Amino acid sequence: MNNWNYLQAQRWAADYLQSKGKDPYAPEFLLKMLHGWDTTALLLHHRDPMPADEQKRFCRAIDRVADDEPVQYIVGKSPFFGRTFVISPDVLIPEPETEDLVEWVLKEMPTEQPLKVLDLGTGSGVIGITLALERPNWQVTLSDISQAALRVAQANQRLHGTNLNVVESDLFSSLINQHFDIIVTNPPYVSPSAVNQMDAAVLKYEPPLALFASENGLGFYHRLFAEAARHLTAHGQLFGETGYDQEQTIQELLHRLNPHAAIETRHDEADKMRMIRAWNFH
Repeated sequence: MNNWNYLQAQRWAADYLQSKGKDPYAPEFLLKMLHGWDTTALLLHHRDPMPADEQKRFCRAIDRVADDEPVQYIVGKSPFFGRTFVISPDVLIPEPETEDLVEWVLKEMPTEQPLKVLDLGTGSGVIGITLALERPNWQVTLSDISQAALRVAQANQRLHGTNLNVVESDLFSSLINQHFDIIVTNPPYVSPSAVNQMDAAVLKYEPPLALFASENGLGFYHRLFAEAARHLTAHGQLFGETGYDQEQTIQELLHRLNPHAAIETRHDEADKMRMIRAWNFH
């Protein structure tokens, strides 16, 4: 076993992972999450010796990354919107596109009003908890079909001091007669036929229930569009994350099911369509 300092440990790990075609930034992320360090703190500790027991754990973790396991699942944490959230393989790893979705909701919807919000298919709870923390006067409900996912969401509620309503529900089955000013969702939208284009780490470790939908990835949205109008207030809006290749098909689907509803799409920084806003907002 080498007597590494933190910088040497990172260099070894980055070189090793790069040789395996894996993310060379994973070691930096690993150390930041395990210690609660930001970039400056990590730099300040670069020359400190890494304790032998930590070195063993670090090497084991790097082997797991080399074997496709996402580093976020290894540490059990992931950053989102400037905060750290608990995650597990029962929920998706939060992505930057989902931060963009939250940003869009915060920008479009009135700040001062006490809006009723549903985070539909909440997973780890990052969307709903973030909206509640950013807009304390909004009344947020977290719902998911997965009990295991809701346990993770509850852990994040404890971590961030929120006390939001949590409902186990397949779509609106446990939310009958409830109406919301905002429904926001990051649902399953990947077509099962896209498996051969997907990252091995996603396929091996992320929950299929949260990834895949029938009808070329639009099965969930088909059900949602069929029912959402009954659960939106008069000026309510639906915000959702989507697949980059669904820009045309998702608009056609909404117009077929709800001819009078409006829909707007939004692109990410790579100019790929990733989000929609729908209902009577004009």
